[in-house]
Amino acid sequence: MAGVKITDLGTLTTAVDADLLYIVDVSDTSQSPQGTSKQIELGNMFSSGSYTPTVSGVVNAITVTPNSATYIKVGSIVNVSAQIGIQMDAGETTGTFELSLPVASDFASQKNLFGLMQWSNGSGTLAEIVTLDISAETTNNTCIVVIETLTAEALMNYCTLTFQYEVL
Repeated sequence: MAGVKITDLGTLTTAVDADLLYIVDVSDTSQSPQGTSKQIELGNMFSSGSYTPTVSGVVNAITVTPNSATYIKVGSIVNVSAQIGIQMDAGETTGTFELSLPVASDFASQKNLFGLMQWSNGSGTLAEIVTLDISAETTNNTCIVVIETLTAEALMNYCTLTFQYEVL
C-alpha cells in the first residue's frame, strides 16, 4: 500500500482485541533514528470486561461473596472494581481473604498492588475498622485483604473494593 495515506483508508467503528494498530517504537532505532515502524494488537494496549473473582486464603471464618467485578487494562496497568459482601463472625476482630485477578501478574512485592474499600452499610452492621490492608499476595499472585476491627462484633456489610496493579 505504498503511496496511500492513512487518512485515505476506510474507517473501522468497532475494534476487537486482535485488530492491529500501526505504532512507531521509539526505543528501537534499527529502522531510523526516530524509531521503527511496528504493529501492535489492540488487546495489548487496552482491554476491559467483567469477571467473577474467586475467593481463597480465608482466615478467621470471614465470608466473602463477590457480586460483580469489572476491570480496565491500559498498557500494563489494570484497574479493578469489585462489589463484594463481607461477613465476619461475632467474636472475631481480624479477617483475611484473597481475590483472584482478571489479568495474571507475577508480583515481586506486596507494594505491586494497592487499593481501597468504600463501605455501604445497608441493613448490615459496620464495626469500627482499625486496619484495612489491600496489597499483593506474592505467593499466589492474588489481591489480599486484611481487616481488623476495634470490637469483636459481627461485621456484615457490602462494599466496593477497588485496586490497581501492574502486569509483571
